[in-house]
Amino acid sequence: MTKRSQARLPDSIDFARHQRRNSNEFAATVWQWIRNRQILGAKFRREYPIPPYTVDFCCVELNLIIEIDGEGHFTDEGMEHDRAPDRFLQSLGYKILRIPGYAVIREDGNVLATIREFVGEAKNPSPPAPLPEAGRGEEESSPEEDTQ
Repeated sequence: MTKRSQARLPDSIDFARHQRRNSNEFAATVWQWIRNRQILGAKFRREYPIPPYTVDFCCVELNLIIEIDGEGHFTDEGMEHDRAPDRFLQSLGYKILRIPGYAVIREDGNVLATIREFVGEAKNPSPPAPLPEAGRGEEESSPEEDTQ
């Protein structure tokens, strides 16, 4: 069974629907910010199944994931629990932005700017930095050669 067909299993769909209906205020706020292509035209889906996980928000076309972390994510156990899905999702080519839930309310302008930057970097990746002049394989001339 392919990953796509696993995402379409009735259990995956029911779980995602349940999560959407019962999202916390932090996730609901972020959803209002990013839905309907409001962030640089990127289409996000909420409670999107990427078996065996379901992520809070996913922009499939840019391989972006936004996770809104509640207080349980900040314990040693919670951070350890997040590492496995993060590694798995990154191995599939996704970039992940984790946002503390409390920041959505306390620092909403900063969080929204961070999301815009996250999407902007994916839409317009910066070119690689140029190599330093001395490392391009060009031979440096000696002072004697310059005067001749």
